[in-house]
Amino acid sequence: MTPSVQTAVRRAPFADLGAFPDLFVDYCTHFDTVADIYTGDWQDLSARREAADAAARRPADRDALADVLLDQNERWGLDATARSHIEALRDPESVAIVTGQQVGLFTGPLYTIYKTITTLQLAEEWAEQTGRPVVPVFWVEGEDHDVEEIATAHVLHRNEVVPLHYDPDVSDNPGAVGRLALTDDINDMLARLDEALPPSDFKPGVMERVRAAYQPGTRIEDAFTRLMRSLFEDDGLVFINPDDARLKALSRPLFRHEIEDPQTPAVRINAASQALRDRGYHAQVTARPTNLFWLGDDSRRAIDLGEDGTFRLRGTDRTFSRTDLLDRLDAEPERFSPNVVLRPLMQDHLLPTAAYVAGPGEVSYLAQYGDVYDWAELDMPLIHPRASVSLVEGKVQKVLDKYDLSVADFRDDLEVLFQDVVVEMMEVDVDAVFSEAMPQLHQALNALKPEVEAVDRTLGSSTEATRAAIIDEMEALKQKVVRAEKRQQDEVRAQLKKAHVNLRPNGHLQERTINVLYYLNKYSPDLLDELQHALRTDTSAHQVMEL
Repeated sequence: MTPSVQTAVRRAPFADLGAFPDLFVDYCTHFDTVADIYTGDWQDLSARREAADAAARRPADRDALADVLLDQNERWGLDATARSHIEALRDPESVAIVTGQQVGLFTGPLYTIYKTITTLQLAEEWAEQTGRPVVPVFWVEGEDHDVEEIATAHVLHRNEVVPLHYDPDVSDNPGAVGRLALTDDINDMLARLDEALPPSDFKPGVMERVRAAYQPGTRIEDAFTRLMRSLFEDDGLVFINPDDARLKALSRPLFRHEIEDPQTPAVRINAASQALRDRGYHAQVTARPTNLFWLGDDSRRAIDLGEDGTFRLRGTDRTFSRTDLLDRLDAEPERFSPNVVLRPLMQDHLLPTAAYVAGPGEVSYLAQYGDVYDWAELDMPLIHPRASVSLVEGKVQKVLDKYDLSVADFRDDLEVLFQDVVVEMMEVDVDAVFSEAMPQLHQALNALKPEVEAVDRTLGSSTEATRAAIIDEMEALKQKVVRAEKRQQDEVRAQLKKAHVNLRPNGHLQERTINVLYYLNKYSPDLLDELQHALRTDTSAHQVMEL
């Protein structure tokens, strides 16, 4: 008998989980306190319509864009709905709801899936609210040069976290990681994945999808996108890979502006950063001229502006004059790669982006970008927080119910929760017993102190030292009692550990660690449809879904 999915969804305030930046929490729950930082209220219907109008007006070569998208998506498996969406982008009235993510192994952590689901949901919702064609777009980010960030996927096996690490045996800076071809080592990863996933009715189909995408010789970015396409088949999701000479050519005006005026964006970013810090928030991005990388054949290096006005490839002696760099941009636009500042501007230069579906970190750093969008003469899209979700399996829900706990009770440190649960369960109220004893001890010492001082006034300080020592000993005794009880509660510890591994694997939120394949193998690929129907586009709280 195969497990069934029940779509019971609860909501938990972000602040209760202790896992999100303060700026993100305020953005989601008290937008009025940060309204001056962002372009508009992501939940307001009039703001959505204004953002859609601005996106539709944005100058763009829609036909050239659509031609590239058709070519790219046919390489990954183009379904009829996605084709119609790409054709819709030729319509000057159409807009896009965009999200994106690095090309993580086997799609990376669950949040990649939640970003995608929110984007698909919003495309339908905005189409109804604005009366426009609305296209869901996924930005495939493969230009980063940090292999470690994308090379590990995690699944659960018998309530343990199993890391699956792919090591392509390349240098620390091999260039755009998405371009790297999978080696034969990927077969070892597929074998380890197969071993880690328990037998189920759905396993053959799940593994077939993964093996079809992740084949030796396939580029990492293509493998990622093909698997994502297979998971969201017929949903009309349009993928875009910016590492394309044709798209870089369309981005020349933005890159040229950056080369001609490299200091202004950095100054504006850093001013916004200081303004955030002055308000008690964390600034994630520190900018320096320029916001471009040079994509070589074997590396990706930041282009730094020197004091003499020349540009240098970081970590090398190679330099360019401004004229040289502009000439290279004209001749080889594909050599230029945007950094974290320029990437969203490139996205919104190419696409009629009405809204961007962002994770907590992105919501926070996009707060620094408003003035840079003005510099680029672009309208900043609305920023819609992605769905943040915990999936609670039946075995975990039983633990929560037994000890009257919620997902928010689980933090990175299990010992604190374990002690709280043990104390709550103890037949003896340790806190009460020791709290009752302490006043009696203080009373006895208070009565003793004048008698001692009557014999020798210098012994008053010794009395207080004795008091402090007794208090310390009493606290130590209390902890010994609690530890003794904890030793008798091995079953409680094991059950809480099981729930903790599932809800806070490696001390992090489940969505930031576990890969979706674990759940698809156990509950069927139809789980993705269940999620699309059960999750809400009101993403102002963490959503807890029982399976």
